[in-house]
Amino acid sequence: MSAGTPRHTIRISDDLWNEAQHKAMREGTSVSELIRIRLREYITAPVEHRHTIADSLVYLVPDAFDDLQGPATGAVELPLHLDWGPERTYNVDDDGSCSVLYQLTLQNSGSIEEICSIVHPGRLTALWPTMILPARCRQLWETRFPSSPPPAKRRNTRRGPLSARSSQDRPCCPGS
Repeated sequence: MSAGTPRHTIRISDDLWNEAQHKAMREGTSVSELIRIRLREYITAPVEHRHTIADSLVYLVPDAFDDLQGPATGAVELPLHLDWGPERTYNVDDDGSCSVLYQLTLQNSGSIEEICSIVHPGRLTALWPTMILPARCRQLWETRFPSSPPPAKRRNTRRGPLSARSSQDRPCCPGS
């Protein structure tokens, strides 16, 4: 290391350090060099090979789209475990409010029954294209419901489950 390179200290148990040092010596290198090499590999690895906290989150999806029985209008008050802010009541009639309600529910609910009691299938379908969801959450829902009723319009042109179809492809009502 050059004199101008800052040093960073990390805590490692003596046993681990000693084992690493013995192995590095057998390989003709140093622990510091191994750490530098592995850090370079880590930061240059393609993103899809990195495991993140988001990869560990569990998203629940009901078995059937028709299981969603939430209200189509009115107000819904989220339980504290889904929203611990001062305003936990959301207006299902308002697209922005309902979108936040559904985003919080789909991302954080620990119960399929809870999701089904909050989310209305028609409102979810209408709001789906504009909802901000983690990619894996969106993928799970779209994979489970490939033939669910599509929204009227979709911002992007990617075809997929819960995406817009032309009016000729669209069933006239859910389940047809």
